[in-house]
Amino acid sequence: MTLLPTKLCQIEIPVLDIERSILFYERVFGWKQAPAEMHEYIVMQVPNDCPYGISLIPTRKERCGDSVVLYFQTEDPKAVADAAKNNGGRLRFGPKKLGAYGDIYQIEDPDGNRFGLYFKPNR
Repeated sequence: MTLLPTKLCQIEIPVLDIERSILFYERVFGWKQAPAEMHEYIVMQVPNDCPYGISLIPTRKERCGDSVVLYFQTEDPKAVADAAKNNGGRLRFGPKKLGAYGDIYQIEDPDGNRFGLYFKPNR
């Protein structure tokens, strides 16, 4: 069991117009909107061989285009978040329950770059 975040598992893309963005990603990348509810996020279905998930995140104009959040799977997101805090970063939120999917956290590095942590409990 590794405690370090080593597997990229989720990418969040901030968007201004959710309907326009859904059409864009469907037409350009072939991703369809998934029938999943996850807060205000729109989850996109990706090909089965894709190693990560994609979510479109409605945002304000001043925040759009400034960052894409990469999520890494880990067995102990709290330990990683604690290490971030102990090294000049901060915990943005977490744990946040995503129903049966698992838990997420989000941390920032000292420069404000965001990273997500994902934990999927064994079921």
